[in-house]
Amino acid sequence: MDVIFHKSKKYISEDIDYYMSEQRDMHSMIKPDNNLISMTMDSDCLTSPSKDRCSNVLYPFEINSVAKIYIGLSFPLFSNNWGTSFLRHLLKIIKKDGAIILPVYAEGQAYEKGYWSRSFLENIFRSRSLFKGMSNIWAENDGVMSMRIGRVFPKKHNSTFNYFIENFGQKIWDKDNSEKLKEIKETFNTSILSALVEKVILDEFGSKKKISYCDFGEQAEIPFEVANSNYINVKELNFFSKTNTNFSKLNSYFSYRSNKTFKTKFISDFKCEDLSNTDVISIINNSNNLELIKKLKLYDIQKPIIYFGTINEVKEFESKFNFIQYSNFAACKLNSNGTIINHYSDIIQDEIQNELLNTEKRIILMRPL
Repeated sequence: MDVIFHKSKKYISEDIDYYMSEQRDMHSMIKPDNNLISMTMDSDCLTSPSKDRCSNVLYPFEINSVAKIYIGLSFPLFSNNWGTSFLRHLLKIIKKDGAIILPVYAEGQAYEKGYWSRSFLENIFRSRSLFKGMSNIWAENDGVMSMRIGRVFPKKHNSTFNYFIENFGQKIWDKDNSEKLKEIKETFNTSILSALVEKVILDEFGSKKKISYCDFGEQAEIPFEVANSNYINVKELNFFSKTNTNFSKLNSYFSYRSNKTFKTKFISDFKCEDLSNTDVISIINNSNNLELIKKLKLYDIQKPIIYFGTINEVKEFESKFNFIQYSNFAACKLNSNGTIINHYSDIIQDEIQNELLNTEKRIILMRPL
């Protein structure tokens, strides 16, 4: 069985065409055949993959059961701990002589967008000693690399994806469909939003500055993913929530895997002094993010706020903040000057270029004036 992962059905044709090109397969090693099975991250179908239906990407494959897994251009796989953990998980699924085939970007473009480049993959996954053994990473051709079973299995990175797989991966398939889909949606939501928040923090503070990070939210997965990132230097996470939703479980999971400090407090007990040592605040996953800013009077606090919502929602604060909007498709800033943000997918590149024209929710950095 060979499968290919897509963001949604509308990208299937373009994703497959990318790998069918002779430019991508000079050595006749990766070109898919006509039996390639498509799977999407937004599918409600939770049955085993087949040509007749488009199943969800997180279907629980047996270990050593898939020959090739293609990552479509549309599939939002960022070069962070979540993405690393996802690829490591796929290495367990492929057969001994199988491969994971994925798009890679030039170094500068990859860094700008938070995508994978050849060096990013090699730094994390390469396992090869001189003149012997097999590497996990193979360079295939322009814009494509493959991952295979090497001499040494890659080490585990701290990520909520590992927590999901180890605690829910198989168990969720015993639940009813609505519960399964809820868990899957939240997992992918964490993967995308955490990557964007990481990039905002990286752009603002760099990779070395130690920062204290605070999140106001209804789910703890996103702030835990950000706090455990290898690409920024979060020393402390403070999580404020209406309930202690899954914070305790995540804290127990990461406490002996990480040297970070994780703290929580109920929003009802919040005081402005709690943010005295905070460097950056995020308000991402609440039923009403704008209402929360107003209720807590966070607009009076001179700290950068990473907000998830529409630009129209925060217009009333423009006398106190500058607004920098980030793309929902690439971990980079949206520019109003018409600068083109290149993407291998023509469909997604057009969507990025039109983002500032629509009113969809996105990550907005609110930087105090």
